[in-house]
Amino acid sequence: MSMDARRKLLLLTVYVLATIQFAWCYLWLTRPYVNTALYERGIERMPFQGRCLMILPMHLAHSSTVLRWIAAPFSRASHFWFPRPVQPEVLVQAGINVVCLLIAGWMTTRIYQTSSRYKLLTPVVYPLLLAVCAATYMMHTVQNFRFIYDLPSLAFFSVAMYLIYQRRHWAWFVLLFVVATTNRETTLLLLPLYMIDAAVVDGRLHWRRMLHWRRLAVVMPLAVYWTVWQIAVRWWFFGNRSEFYPRLDWNVKSLLVPQAWPQLLSACGYLLLFVLVMYRRIPDGRLRAWIAIVPVWVAFMFSYGILVETRVFGELIPLTVCSTALILEQLLMVRIRNRNGLSEGVGMLPVQQVGVADAQRDCAA
Repeated sequence: MSMDARRKLLLLTVYVLATIQFAWCYLWLTRPYVNTALYERGIERMPFQGRCLMILPMHLAHSSTVLRWIAAPFSRASHFWFPRPVQPEVLVQAGINVVCLLIAGWMTTRIYQTSSRYKLLTPVVYPLLLAVCAATYMMHTVQNFRFIYDLPSLAFFSVAMYLIYQRRHWAWFVLLFVVATTNRETTLLLLPLYMIDAAVVDGRLHWRRMLHWRRLAVVMPLAVYWTVWQIAVRWWFFGNRSEFYPRLDWNVKSLLVPQAWPQLLSACGYLLLFVLVMYRRIPDGRLRAWIAIVPVWVAFMFSYGILVETRVFGELIPLTVCSTALILEQLLMVRIRNRNGLSEGVGMLPVQQVGVADAQRDCAA
């Protein structure tokens, strides 16, 4: 095995271990808001019950003899590492969370590699994503809740963003949208993102192109499907208690309380505001145009989410992490050029190009 292969294997091993650590901390340091026993039976509160894709793995966890047998050694293990009885449900959630984080990290890294000219920061994209997830999903003074569908939603969005950015055949996006909508209704916000991306030509956003018939032919049927699905789950679970109501008053009060501001800003690891301020530094025109989805997202969540629960911004993490890496890379390259007496608009000298190539090889390793 070559030195480069060994370095890559070591990094992958560390990343997997870090992912397991995050998933375990996520389960122990946050409180579940959804009662999974009620959720599996279809009698949990709305709108949480309507986000019903995870009923399938929960049914498996509560009915599988094999999973109970696997969980038994953990329950007998040291309480120092496992402070609560480890039920099969915990193992299933932990496994789902690990897989979802790995998918989100891989998709984010692929988008960065495709959009970056130099790819210098490839090795730090995944650790940055984990750190941003930790701040977004766990670093709360109040409302430190977890929801069983949150990390699957992050994975679905990361795959959708990858499909959109790579401009894969629309059928893949449609298929993912159909499945992901059964997990969480925030998929509605993928539709304007799809339209924004399709309207970018030669790095510039042409707003009128968003309404081209080819885009509408994909988006309009999906919007109809989304609406029908929302009506269907509300009819099916009509008798359930509900917490589905506008949260405008709650969010206005949060904005007026200074002690809430640090937690509000922790969405996407405090990087969301950085990206909004520095978005012109994103060298990729399509990702720069994607930032237009952020104010739409904030307006949507201001109405229907609780902003201090920064998990409501979780699906924006792949975009935020990728944009941050591209901005930092751009600033780094400007610094290198300035240090060598070159203006930002002048190409690098051959020696410096070799230096960048060497850095790329080291990062890839």
